[in-house]
Amino acid sequence: MIPKIIYENEHFLILDKPSGLVVHPFDFSQEETLLDFLRTHSPVIFSFENTKKLQDGREINLGGIVHKLDRETSGSMVVAKDKETFEILSSQFKNHEVEKEYVALVEGMVEKDSFVIDAPLGRNKKEYRQSVHPSNPRGQLREAITAVSVISRNEKTNTTLVSLIPKTGRTHQLRVHMAHIRHPILGDKIYGNKETPSTRLMLHAKKLSFSINGEKYEFETELPQGF
Repeated sequence: MIPKIIYENEHFLILDKPSGLVVHPFDFSQEETLLDFLRTHSPVIFSFENTKKLQDGREINLGGIVHKLDRETSGSMVVAKDKETFEILSSQFKNHEVEKEYVALVEGMVEKDSFVIDAPLGRNKKEYRQSVHPSNPRGQLREAITAVSVISRNEKTNTTLVSLIPKTGRTHQLRVHMAHIRHPILGDKIYGNKETPSTRLMLHAKKLSFSINGEKYEFETELPQGF
């Protein structure tokens, strides 16, 4: 699985991450990751420290990685090539100033053409999964808002293609919110129907826009085959 570089300048690059590729190593893992590709393609990305310590004791340098996509999610990612750009982008992601749009294929016929899901997320003390208003939560719930718009409906397959715009950036937010309204994303083995046939999680990060030194950039990746 090789990412596709769709834009690159001296400060950052934009890539289209394929589904199935994990962004960085996780605890006790040894598989190939996006970081391995970046080390070969653009070593300058790792010229400054952005470290993460894993439970197995390893300490890895994420370099210019400012955000990530789930393993099974495909689409647009930005990677900084210098510390100043990294700090600018990190601040924008933290303050929800980066505009993102995802496309998802979900189960069932979504009735309304457009609406907003405003449902705080958290974890039950006995579970690792996120959920809306969990019982016996760990700490405070976190605000989570997603704008949903229907792109098309397919009655034959009983599915709906939707645009999802996260107004906040919580872990698994889009997956949890769609499951919460009983339209889980196809192929979601954690929050959806495990028996639904799908070769992958049908979630794609289509658009990404942000500003660097007063100049606005907007990028879009094509939907993979299958959508």
